[in-house]
Amino acid sequence: MPEVALVLNPSSRRSAPARAAIETACGAHGMSLLVLPTTVADPGPGQAREALAAGVRRVVVAGGDGTVRHVAGVLGERGPRDESVVEEPGSAAAPEQAVLGVVPVGTANLFARSVGLPRGDLAAAARLAVAARGRPMDLGRASLTGVHGGVTDQPFLVVVGLGHDADTVAAMSPTLKKRLRWMAYLEPGIRRLSRPGRPVTLVIDGQAARSEEVWSVLAVNSARLPMRARVVPGARPDDGQLHIALVAPRHLRDWTEVARVGWGARHTGHPALRYEVGRQLVVRPAEPTAVQVDGDVVPDIVEATITLEPGALSVAGPPT
Repeated sequence: MPEVALVLNPSSRRSAPARAAIETACGAHGMSLLVLPTTVADPGPGQAREALAAGVRRVVVAGGDGTVRHVAGVLGERGPRDESVVEEPGSAAAPEQAVLGVVPVGTANLFARSVGLPRGDLAAAARLAVAARGRPMDLGRASLTGVHGGVTDQPFLVVVGLGHDADTVAAMSPTLKKRLRWMAYLEPGIRRLSRPGRPVTLVIDGQAARSEEVWSVLAVNSARLPMRARVVPGARPDDGQLHIALVAPRHLRDWTEVARVGWGARHTGHPALRYEVGRQLVVRPAEPTAVQVDGDVVPDIVEATITLEPGALSVAGPPT
């Protein structure tokens, strides 16, 4: 029985050195390794289920936020781990749940930033992914209804965005993404700063529905961005709260407040940026809109039900 499974995104330019680093880390701990590459048709869920069926108790992902979220969605189906069971470094997790390890080799690696994982040192990231103790982390799920009534369920670890945020992600050039990595988001985002808001209906935790006009609605689990910026200051991947950000600038100068708060300044209550918290958010746009889930875009959505499952994951990482 393999002790560690590696779900590997072979399309990443750093997949080969990541695999080598994980093999070395497993060898140092005397652990056997099962390697399961992702495919276009199956970007992670099938590989995660195969690993669990093989009896693996630690699943390591070498990929970006998209691959990580797909694997996490399967591991989270097992429910919260038993906190009365104390793991030693290198040991298996409690029988009811596997530990998720992450070696970030994606474009932005936002979840890795939020958890505090090494991003430039594959060897250090591999050692943590293979041997570090699992810590409880929250898992988000988005149930998305399309224009023809079909529903797709998408797990997430970082953020779900509706409106111009998703349009920005959809418009990003794949060529620039490979060359510039996370900075490729800047150009399409800047082009949309002056776009008007769009009407949506919001329901938070079953309260009365209300209408808003927003540039974007963001449902955040954890979102530490590059250059030390944050979508929601103070949000943590283990705080048990779904953080909701309503971005609604009326003038270009209002983006100054959004940027200022994103880089750590105190929020002054400016109407261009409002925060709320809950466990469930339902968004109904007035017209079909794109939704981005940890950077993956789903088009033509007429309703999104976004929920948070506190402590649903056990994630290997540095001690807090």
